[in-house]
Amino acid sequence: MEIRGTQKIKELIQKIGTVRLVILVLAGILLLILSFPSGNSTSTEEAEVDEETVSTDEIALDAMQKYAKNQEAETEEILSKVEGIGDVKVMLTLASSEERITLQDNDVTQDDSQEEDHTGGSRTEEKYESSQENVLVESGGEKSPYVVQINSPAIEGVLVVAKGIDSSKKEREIIEAIQALFPIETHKIKVMKME
Repeated sequence: MEIRGTQKIKELIQKIGTVRLVILVLAGILLLILSFPSGNSTSTEEAEVDEETVSTDEIALDAMQKYAKNQEAETEEILSKVEGIGDVKVMLTLASSEERITLQDNDVTQDDSQEEDHTGGSRTEEKYESSQENVLVESGGEKSPYVVQINSPAIEGVLVVAKGIDSSKKEREIIEAIQALFPIETHKIKVMKME
């Protein structure tokens, strides 16, 4: 019985032809591969990207909070040493996170083309194209942009609560001290008396 089945397969192969049979088998494999759901791998990739974004956002938020707390503590320490002020609490609000400025590789290319019009005159047209790329440095097997400058987060507002605010003179001194420390307008600084 097996011999009969093998003969039928051989006859079928001869009838169809080996080239056509190979094409049919490959087409079947391709259809099988395409029938598998590909949504899982895409959602996994999206989840990985979301995790990277979340972790990057969390890192940036954490860095901003640490910067604000550090600036608050230093300002409290300095202001508490001023005669007549006493205990001080400072709160800063930030407008943005720190900004990293990277080294850029600028490339300008020039393309000259000459055109002739129907009267026999000619003109030269110059086209310039500019492109920028981050200069990358390799550290520990990873490439990252070369940072040339880091700007501290912008401070949006300052609240100072102090014990020794008896007069407008002390309030003005605190505002002037805050403005000397941070580039901020007077109307964004609030000084209040501590109970």
